[in-house]
Amino acid sequence: MISKIEIKHINALKVKKYRNKYSEFIAEGDKIIKELIEEGLQVVNIFTINENSILQNKNIKVVSDAELSMISALTKHHGSLAVFRMQKKEMQIANDEWILLLDDIQDPGNMGTIIRTCDWFGIKKIICSDGCVDVYNPKVVQASMASIGRVQVMEADLKEIIQEYKMSVYGAILNGKNYNEQSFKEKGFILIGNEGHGINNDLETLITYRITIPKKGRAESLNAAIATALILDKLSI
Repeated sequence: MISKIEIKHINALKVKKYRNKYSEFIAEGDKIIKELIEEGLQVVNIFTINENSILQNKNIKVVSDAELSMISALTKHHGSLAVFRMQKKEMQIANDEWILLLDDIQDPGNMGTIIRTCDWFGIKKIICSDGCVDVYNPKVVQASMASIGRVQVMEADLKEIIQEYKMSVYGAILNGKNYNEQSFKEKGFILIGNEGHGINNDLETLITYRITIPKKGRAESLNAAIATALILDKLSI
């Protein structure tokens, strides 16, 4: 059985203000929870409807289907939900690595997919502008499929980061050089802009290499997560 206090607390974690206040976030589904635990994230509580759950943990509690529905952030729960501590590791930036910069990515599905894509291509660090959706948003966590536990993400002023580290910036824009013709031998920042209006003007002026994924059809723009995947595929990690 789950208490009213636990229900209130977990539902509060669906809001960024309370996630930051308690330094906790939620993840759902046995597979994601198991992977996050294996990555070393500290689990606070696990709630499951399965008495024989694969999630063997001292903090596990069996609840009813109705109780899990009361705390789930999903339209239909995935059978288990866990509360984790946020990772508070300071990011170290080196000039011999690729780092993804995200400017105002606001769709949770896109953000989660981008994190998962970085994990696939071996990109270990992402820096988000303060206009981005919170990476611990439940929808982002689910879309990342546990990659949030393997890719380090921090929020910062992107302009200050670019100016401080003086690394090359490869910016994805509509009127740049065909990315198939761009050399990516020099490591640095990959800059991806907002789903609707692209990269903000104050950041666009700081781009070293302006690159474009050429289109053959009539679509106005390319999904940010898809654009990220196509560009990362070009890098020599």
